[in-house]
Amino acid sequence: MKSSQQKTNNEEKPLKDKDNDVPSIHDFLSRHIPPQVSNNRKLCYRHRPDLIKKRMPDAFDFNQVQKQMEQFGTNDRAAITHIWSLFSAAPSDQRMLILKGLLSTCCMPQLSFLHDEIKPLLRIDFVSILPHEVSLQIFSYMDAKSLCHAAQVSQSWRSLADDDALWHRMCEQHIDKKCTKCGWGLPLLDKKRQIVRKRSLATAFQQQQQQQSMDSPLRTACGPSTSQEDEIQATNNNNNNNNKRPKVNSTSSFDSFTNDNSLKPPSSSTQPGVIIRRRPWKEVYSERLMVERNWRNNKYSVRRLTGHTDGVMCVQFCDSSNIVMTGSYDKTIRIWNLETGDLIRVLKGHTRCVRALQFDEAKLVTGAMDNTLKIWNWHSGECIRTLEGHTGGVLSLHFDCRLMASGSTDYTIRVWNFQAGECCTLTGHTEWVNSVRLCQQDMLVSGSDDSTVRLWDLTSRTCIREFRGHVGQVQIALPSPKGFTHRLLEEEVAIDTNERRTTNGFRPGCETSSSTTTTNTYIPSSTTINRQSRRNDNEKSGTVPPAELSDTPIIMTGSLDNTVKQWNLKTGACVRTLFGHVEGVWGLAYDTLRVVSGSHDKTIRVWDMDSGRCMHALEGHNGPVTAIALSDTKIVSTSDDGDVRIWDYGVH
Repeated sequence: MKSSQQKTNNEEKPLKDKDNDVPSIHDFLSRHIPPQVSNNRKLCYRHRPDLIKKRMPDAFDFNQVQKQMEQFGTNDRAAITHIWSLFSAAPSDQRMLILKGLLSTCCMPQLSFLHDEIKPLLRIDFVSILPHEVSLQIFSYMDAKSLCHAAQVSQSWRSLADDDALWHRMCEQHIDKKCTKCGWGLPLLDKKRQIVRKRSLATAFQQQQQQQSMDSPLRTACGPSTSQEDEIQATNNNNNNNNKRPKVNSTSSFDSFTNDNSLKPPSSSTQPGVIIRRRPWKEVYSERLMVERNWRNNKYSVRRLTGHTDGVMCVQFCDSSNIVMTGSYDKTIRIWNLETGDLIRVLKGHTRCVRALQFDEAKLVTGAMDNTLKIWNWHSGECIRTLEGHTGGVLSLHFDCRLMASGSTDYTIRVWNFQAGECCTLTGHTEWVNSVRLCQQDMLVSGSDDSTVRLWDLTSRTCIREFRGHVGQVQIALPSPKGFTHRLLEEEVAIDTNERRTTNGFRPGCETSSSTTTTNTYIPSSTTINRQSRRNDNEKSGTVPPAELSDTPIIMTGSLDNTVKQWNLKTGACVRTLFGHVEGVWGLAYDTLRVVSGSHDKTIRVWDMDSGRCMHALEGHNGPVTAIALSDTKIVSTSDDGDVRIWDYGVH
């Protein structure tokens, strides 16, 4: 008993001495270490050791606290450190209890301090704690402007914000169409940059071949003889032209005209070992966004081509081949370099004014007031053939891979079938036929001085629909190409030029400036009022449906009644009338984003395709604007003053 009693006293004595001394912090922590310390999965976001280097730094600077601690005595520092240690070692429920007690004793200055310091400490970098796929899905809901801001947060955010899948989706949403969320659309742009890039790759491949020839002459001699540039160019032409285009030669028969392959680009098998670098989708989007901003801000550069000695009546250009062609009252056709403005060649042969032209990669067809059409090899300047048949001057022409149509002052339309080797005549107009255009499913659209637009079935050779609404001579009628989509109104609505509305009421998400104007002072029609009331009802219910995208074929016409009209090709109804010009409209062109018109009032107007509002009026010509050509970055206009102007909205 005594030994056991002594043993018990010996065990209790150290405890008693320990109670008299300051409690050991180590012993306290050993009894109160939270179980989550040994389990990373239960640690909070701020204390997980695997996230300390990934998460954003706290605004709270603990080094400054340590400097303030040095101003106190040793006992005070020990007491404060002891309080911190007790709180950090306490379980979560006891921490909450301690905080409640501290808050109850805080005065207003301390509470104000807590309010200012807690907010930045509550930030959570979800990118560092969520799986990559989840973070990417969150970023996919951002617009372009927000993604650019997110890329400036940190390296991890930038890697997500610059993800190619996000920007590919952004490009699909905006390029060559209007976005249903922000109302912005971006141009397709020409393919000249792609061709240049491919040529540089082809040059690198040729250098590689030369190096291989030095190493192994036999292997190179047995390899393909054509260059990579020819292969890439041929592939590009095949992609751009799904159907075989007719080629020209020096013979006069229709069969030889369509079957000649002497001007066809050479083809070859794909060369191995060539890696084509693909640009990031963000770079593609940025380039197109800058071009679209130039269009919206009317930021352009102008170049003037001079050389014609009389009024210029027709124009066509190609960005990818860097060619502009113009026809004039001076009886000549001039071929220009689009980029430099240099004159490449002058074609002479017509005896009267050249009123119409069209070219492709191999040939040029022109129509003149001398009652003839001429087919040229524009590369050499040689006239291949002269087509006769009209009894009056040729005012318009249009061809595709197998047919060509021409309109004349003899009130007729002639359709030249190259495959069948025959020509037929369509009659019905009672005045000059100013415009002819082949369209889908063997149909043709024509516009005439008799103020009508007609739709012809080329199979039956009859007029199947007549469009009436213009009160002046129709100078140009352009049907929409296959696959063209738009958001036009169901009934005719006159859009005033002072209207300034954003599509669907949304602010453009890809816009970086706050210059969008939303004020308007126009009187809407009953259709607009009904549509606006339905929109208001949808907004009250919280569901605003996007504008419906339609692929219904349309026709765009310009007339000397000073208006541009948009028609439903299937029903013949006038969809919209654009007012703004004060004199007759001679030239017209459009794409999925905008409409461009040229007028006798010496101005060019740029219209928004969806809303129909006039965005800009371009001035500079000293005579009536007679013809308009449009691409994603340029407008080329011709005038009765003999000048050709290139309005360039591209990025330089």
